[in-house]
Amino acid sequence: MTETNVRPWVEVNEMMDDEYRQRVVADALGHYPKASSELNKFAADILKKTIQVNGFRSFQSIPPHMAKIQVAREFKINDQLAAAIICLWAEKQHEVIETLAHAAREANISIPETWDWHEARHGFVQAQDTPQLDQLATTLSAQKTKPESDHYILAALWLSNSLFVE
Repeated sequence: MTETNVRPWVEVNEMMDDEYRQRVVADALGHYPKASSELNKFAADILKKTIQVNGFRSFQSIPPHMAKIQVAREFKINDQLAAAIICLWAEKQHEVIETLAHAAREANISIPETWDWHEARHGFVQAQDTPQLDQLATTLSAQKTKPESDHYILAALWLSNSLFVE
């Protein structure tokens, strides 16, 4: 395939409304304590560095409702945090991602069998550069209601860079 421009995850904000952004952050933070150990450590390091609330010594001591507000705010402007949140979201929403990946393989779109947060954390490729995957996600999402329909669109972005990796 041709060389493509990998966008940092912070730019996904341009494609999200506030309600869906809050959902992604809530999914990610809800999954954070249950995340795989490596992803948990990756996310913890970033959350500890970027999220501070006066009166609380550490990210873990911030009440969840306050943490969610701060994380959603930083998600819009901090690429490292955006990457961590998207990785947590993706691990939680692995069934949606796997459904899309399976449908893509059936449609002869070459999605690798293994594509996890280690690779995907680097960013996404815009939908116009992956028209078949984008169309497939749009078709699958049309059969769903929000927020699940939006999950399929984000899942396509999650998988998008895998089309360009050798």
